[in-house]
Amino acid sequence: MKYKRTIRCNPRWKLREMRATIREDIGTDVYQSICARAKKLVLQKTQGCYVDEFGLLWTYAEEMRKADPGTTVKIKVDRLNPENKPLFQRMYVGFASLRRGFLQGCRQIIGLDGCFLKGLCKGELLSAIGRDANDQMYPIAWAVVEVESKDSWSWFLELLASDLSLGEGSGWSISSDQQKGLIPAIASLLPAAEHRLCARHIFCNWRKVHKNLEWHPYFWECAKSTTVMKFNHAYKKLESRNKKAAQDMVRVPKEQWCKAFFSTMVKCDSVDNNISETFNASIVEARHKPPYSLLDDIRVLTMERIAKKQEAASKWTSPFCPKIMKKLEINAKESRICRIVTCGNHEYEVNHGDERYKLRLGAETCSCRAWDLSGIPCPHAITCLVYEGKDPVDYISNWYSVAKYNATYSNTMSGMDGPRQWVPVNLDPIQPPPFRAMPGRPKKKRRLSADEILQKDKKNPHKLSRVNRIIFCSKCKQSGHNSRTCPTKNAPPVACATSVRASQGPTGRGRGRGRGSSRGRGR
Repeated sequence: MKYKRTIRCNPRWKLREMRATIREDIGTDVYQSICARAKKLVLQKTQGCYVDEFGLLWTYAEEMRKADPGTTVKIKVDRLNPENKPLFQRMYVGFASLRRGFLQGCRQIIGLDGCFLKGLCKGELLSAIGRDANDQMYPIAWAVVEVESKDSWSWFLELLASDLSLGEGSGWSISSDQQKGLIPAIASLLPAAEHRLCARHIFCNWRKVHKNLEWHPYFWECAKSTTVMKFNHAYKKLESRNKKAAQDMVRVPKEQWCKAFFSTMVKCDSVDNNISETFNASIVEARHKPPYSLLDDIRVLTMERIAKKQEAASKWTSPFCPKIMKKLEINAKESRICRIVTCGNHEYEVNHGDERYKLRLGAETCSCRAWDLSGIPCPHAITCLVYEGKDPVDYISNWYSVAKYNATYSNTMSGMDGPRQWVPVNLDPIQPPPFRAMPGRPKKKRRLSADEILQKDKKNPHKLSRVNRIIFCSKCKQSGHNSRTCPTKNAPPVACATSVRASQGPTGRGRGRGRGSSRGRGR
């Protein structure tokens, strides 16, 4: 009873640490088995609460609909069991206020991603994330599903498309990783949408085979090329160094991960899906909890975030958001090396180093396509605008304005009463799904990719991975292996004449074979 609250807050409390705490607090040295039994009793009671939380889901869904009218909450249960009990399978949550905020102020691009749940309730959390006017994440909808598959993604996308009135996806862009079942689900439900794939994940898969560090910059040069000619040039440079690496790079269609082939309608030039990863990182602690606590934590975090964004925007003085103004400043510094040639009718030729681009201010387009893709004037556009005496800020896309930002975050979420204040729903309480014992020790941390920083040692958080480090064998002094895997390990020793004569000494006798040697004495 004394340490019940501590164990609930920290279920991974180690027994030796628990024993040391008891010794310091009470002055009594207890056996480790007693600590184990006490911890087991507390966690068993917690598991009973875990079952009760599933029984709250029907009522929780109804309360969310009352708090925010128009909210979509769908629960799918499985009754194919001998007792005909409703076993939890999936739950979708899409608040009406978030939906309105997204449609009023965010661009028409949606990031889709899924992440594992880490508590007793195994499954996946699927999410749809938008980009606000400050180029930051904006949660739209999320769902807890039993497994990531084409069926679960199709179920999630059907509800999302219905909420946002996406139709077949015309004029919309979807950004995602290569999740299991997601690509065919998008192709069948949103065939007219542009589907972008995260270049970082494509690079990680490509790098597993092609590990030469000299080739990696060419991949990113291809991914971030804004024109087809730039892409072809970067591709040929990689092909001249390794033809197989270049061919493997374009096995995934380049139209899905290279800027040169992206649509200019949505005003987003990002080649990754980090905006969804940011959302997953913000709910790491909640992912250890059962569905009710998990979903309620996400709701509270989102509600608090909207209030904080409102307060932050009230202090801005610029007509456009801060992150966008910083990008414009970077482009303005780059524009200092640009030289222009006037063509008349607000058209120019801009020389930027060894490159030359055609720019039309009236159409707000540049042949480099950077302005067209992002909606932020490129260095060439800034040079021409300054030449005409115009302010480049006036030519930033309206999607980045503070007005759009305020339109997004003006849709606040209403608070909710606690479970004791809820009106019960006359439905059979939902039961948790059958527990699936996975082989091996339960894993809490995700697998790190080859180039990620390892932070196992908290005292030294800057410890780097040993991947791509050249190692040398202490036996043969060659690179590429260590002494344990040395190919000469089992090879018979080869003695040369010089070494034999050196070991025999000037008299021809071997060293240590005379009087006083260990061989001459009795052992």
